[in-house]
Amino acid sequence: MFELAIAKSELLPRLLMVAGAVDKRQSLAILSNILLYIRQNRLVLTATDLEIEISAALECVSSTADGGITVPAKKFIDIVRSLDDEITPTIKAQDNAVVIKAGRSQFKLAILPADQFPASEQELPEVEFSVAKSEFIHLLQSTHFAMSQQDVRVFLNGLLLEFAGNSITSVATDGHRMAICKLASDKIHTLHRLLLPRKGVHEILRLLNSVPDESINIAAGKGHFSLTTAEYTFTSKLIEARFPPYIKAIPVDNDKFVLIERESFKRALSRIIILANEKSRAVMLHIQPGCLTLVANNQEQEEATESIEAQVDGNDLKIGVNASYLMDVLNFMPDALVRLSMSTTDRSILVESLANENYQYIIMPMKL
Repeated sequence: MFELAIAKSELLPRLLMVAGAVDKRQSLAILSNILLYIRQNRLVLTATDLEIEISAALECVSSTADGGITVPAKKFIDIVRSLDDEITPTIKAQDNAVVIKAGRSQFKLAILPADQFPASEQELPEVEFSVAKSEFIHLLQSTHFAMSQQDVRVFLNGLLLEFAGNSITSVATDGHRMAICKLASDKIHTLHRLLLPRKGVHEILRLLNSVPDESINIAAGKGHFSLTTAEYTFTSKLIEARFPPYIKAIPVDNDKFVLIERESFKRALSRIIILANEKSRAVMLHIQPGCLTLVANNQEQEEATESIEAQVDGNDLKIGVNASYLMDVLNFMPDALVRLSMSTTDRSILVESLANENYQYIIMPMKL
């Protein structure tokens, strides 16, 4: 017997959050379902694609003993979403189906047994601590956009979290650029490195941006990463690959430096990029005394040029760069002076904000 009543306003947002882990590839029928499990008048919703798992726990009214069912995620969410906002539907399992009643509406959905739903693997954590939610969001947001999407080098499709030396470091790269952000933490006492998959990173950010918690709990072991808030539990398998030694990618011995206002730089780039090559997005940076000149052109022989006031230290240099990569980081950085450090046309450019010393962004130059 499975029966409960729960307000739509309580159920729908949790369903939508959990649904982020539903398997979109339809590899197994059960993975397109959400597990509904009742335990002592608490409903736990769980979805998984075998790589990530998201659970939500909330109060409900039920006279049922502990037990569960699984329902088709999309159909169930569409039904709940279609109900009047103030309604409290009843959900009851009977004869290999679930009946959802709300006012004069009734829906009957096919279900699959709860015991077919994949159980999450339990693993003893090697590192466990709490962290401010806002700081962890900042750590991921400032680096996740540099992840690759479908690279054959699997480590590029994820985000490195390194716990060491009283700090948490987040690193992402697609082979052409790299973003590194560090967060001080007095709760980190052992070295631990893990590689989160791309989908998991996006689901963590979606979850954290929707919950009111001020702090969250994090635990990690050899094969898993988990994050817990008051209502939600997120678990992810890790990418089994070795991330490259990122510190070696940070350019040193630069002898040319440009200090420029972030907002004026961003606005100039957004104009120049209009006439840049649509595929390469290549823009030339021409460093001169007292100014930085941006030049873009395309196959149609069109050209855009703009000069911006800047503090320049070092000799003249012309270097090509992907303007989209620069825009990505400028969209994230706070309004302050941005420092570009470089040496030659074939060595990486280091981008830093003077307002955040714990953040570094590295871009490979382009041949023009």
